[in-house]
Amino acid sequence: MLRRLTLVVAVGIGHQASQPAADLRPGMQLVYSSNGADQPAWSVDSVDVDLTAMPNARCARFLLRRRPDQSRADESRLCVAGDTLYGWSARREAWVPQRPVGPGMSLTTRSPSGDTVRYSTGTKAQETISGYRLTLVETTVTTVDSLGRPKRRLRERYALSLATATGGTFEAPDPASPGGWRAEQVFELRAIRPER
Repeated sequence: MLRRLTLVVAVGIGHQASQPAADLRPGMQLVYSSNGADQPAWSVDSVDVDLTAMPNARCARFLLRRRPDQSRADESRLCVAGDTLYGWSARREAWVPQRPVGPGMSLTTRSPSGDTVRYSTGTKAQETISGYRLTLVETTVTTVDSLGRPKRRLRERYALSLATATGGTFEAPDPASPGGWRAEQVFELRAIRPER
């Protein structure tokens, strides 16, 4: 499978690069592999990228099924303001920062369990999958517990226009190498099947 990854020098890539879920379409399927084995396709039920939900932001709402046997699709409401992605929290009834989506940024959040999650972004790049040219940002997501001990790390390539990553590696602390990490799972977006 031919995949291209190109470093992007310019910060602004265009509307689709800065609009959450801009490349998703109803009926589209995202086919991932996990450790080399294809997984059941994710299916997009609906997408609204003209959502007016948060002042001075570009917003989207979409329904996605991550398993074929899933009876109800998961709903996501996302907005981008500046270079930060926000998600709607029904529990809080508020927009909550989710992650940075610009290059050279960081954001720290706290999970309900008390863990601290730190997002750090690197450079922007472009990747072509199944003919779709996607802008992505290299992102490292590190989780530490309430005592400051590292628990896990994810190094991924996040594509805002798909509202998900195109690939990455989940890692755990390596007991044989203090301060080191060992890969536990590698995933890749192998194909994007267009709407039917």
